[in-house]
Amino acid sequence: MIREVFHLDGRRDETTHEHANGTDWTHRWFYRDDKSLIEETYDGTFPFRRTFQYDRSGRLDQVFHHGDQGRRLEETYLHHEDGTSTQIRYLQNRDELGRTSSTCADSMLHVSADAVRVITLRDPQDNPLEKVLYDIDERPIQRVLFVYDDAGRLIEEGEACLDNTIRDDFRNLYGYDSQGRCIEKQIETPFHGERQTTTYNEQGDATEVCRTYLDTGIELSPKRPWALHFSYDYDAYGNWLVCRIETRTSDTGETTHRDERRRRLTYWD
Repeated sequence: MIREVFHLDGRRDETTHEHANGTDWTHRWFYRDDKSLIEETYDGTFPFRRTFQYDRSGRLDQVFHHGDQGRRLEETYLHHEDGTSTQIRYLQNRDELGRTSSTCADSMLHVSADAVRVITLRDPQDNPLEKVLYDIDERPIQRVLFVYDDAGRLIEEGEACLDNTIRDDFRNLYGYDSQGRCIEKQIETPFHGERQTTTYNEQGDATEVCRTYLDTGIELSPKRPWALHFSYDYDAYGNWLVCRIETRTSDTGETTHRDERRRRLTYWD
């Protein structure tokens, strides 16, 4: 079961996972009087504590990670006169950024097993405009560009060419409905391609996620299309309490996996 606690203004306060095998963990967030996040704690398998510091103007300045090896600087921010900012993230080891996702095509634009520092330029709305990954010798490993539509929605992200364009064979593309919800994502790489579509219900929760694989000319392994189907039980406020998930292969309609997630929501001021 998942238990989530929120402030009335939507700030996350606490998330607790209670597992049948007795393995529980809790993630907590703490705020200043002005509602700025000042501390984050996690007591799960790899427990940690993060603290957040701000400059005189109230802008996020530094983030520190506290663990078994003491305190270390994790992020620092530079704020510019035009409203943009530069985020510098320092990685303690190679696994920190790419341990679980370096082989996932969906994430390979943002990870590298050799990266020790990541510099991201952000616009005045805090959206990333450019991200550069550096190795231990301060050499750039990868440069990623981001493109937005007039409504500020991300429509393309991908590895940059020398002329500041995005490679056609290493990018993600996004499409949205009239309510601004992402309904399509297409992943294009030299060795893997796929299209993912999402439909939503009246509450705005996903009801179906379908994935089909694109022909890239390199067939590493047979890929059958599949879909996730979601059904919910809601409380009086329209928040889901039970989410049932079924995995089906699109060509046969066979259900291969069922899962049910439960959560309890608490509201307080």
